[in-house]
Amino acid sequence: MRNNTEEAKGGGWPLKITAIEVRVDDANDVGSDPKNELSFIKGILGMLEWSTLVQGASQMGLNTLPKVLTEEMAADEDFLRALYHVLMNVHLVRGMLTCPDTGREFPVTNSIIDFSMEEQECEKVRLK
Repeated sequence: MRNNTEEAKGGGWPLKITAIEVRVDDANDVGSDPKNELSFIKGILGMLEWSTLVQGASQMGLNTLPKVLTEEMAADEDFLRALYHVLMNVHLVRGMLTCPDTGREFPVTNSIIDFSMEEQECEKVRLK
């Protein structure tokens, strides 16, 4: 996620995660469809900012992702299933996202991020 406020000047990425509560759903509880899961992961793998994903997972207490994604891992179905689990079954329930450029904080409550702008920020946008 990126901070798109005027102060961030197009930077503000990636937002730092301060996790207070993280929920990890059991794949058996939410249902699974291995064929579609693999297809989904293979389809988005090239779009992932791997280092950002590793950083975010680490900030949420998951230190199992390798620092570098190799071609062998991208072809390993067990690894792809584990990656699907990290992407789809790990949820930030409560915490804070912080812009690295401006220090602006965005609270997360019940897995919903509050990106509301302050009144003075709205005025800056209106004046453009």
